[in-house]
Amino acid sequence: MSVLQLTGDNFHRTVSGSTCLVVEFEATSTAASVLEELSSRHAGTVFGRIDAQAQPELAAMFGLRDGPALLIFRESIVLCLEEGEHSAARVDELLSRVLALDMNAVRAEIEEQKRAELALRMRRVCPATRRGGLSQE
Repeated sequence: MSVLQLTGDNFHRTVSGSTCLVVEFEATSTAASVLEELSSRHAGTVFGRIDAQAQPELAAMFGLRDGPALLIFRESIVLCLEEGEHSAARVDELLSRVLALDMNAVRAEIEEQKRAELALRMRRVCPATRRGGLSQE
């Protein structure tokens, strides 16, 4: 399988259309061979490369500025974001860990975090909470 060149035009479509997607930002020729090697061993995984200088909006979406980084999605959820160069062994290890996750548990944890964040926001804006709660008369 080949490594896709991802741009603003195909990034979201690729993320939503892939069960598992490994993305390398600012891939060098060494990184390209790492991705090519891994793509032949992980048939069900899509591998892509983003030139962060040519696609700064994609890099900015993940808080990246310069240098290489690795991003792994599973079922459109970002499960790994690491800056720096990555060896084939490191990418293989991270990918194995991501593929072993129970995605129902991951989605449940995400929903719980969303509920907790909403409750915290509501507490911050609720006038009764800011005044010390509602009086019981």
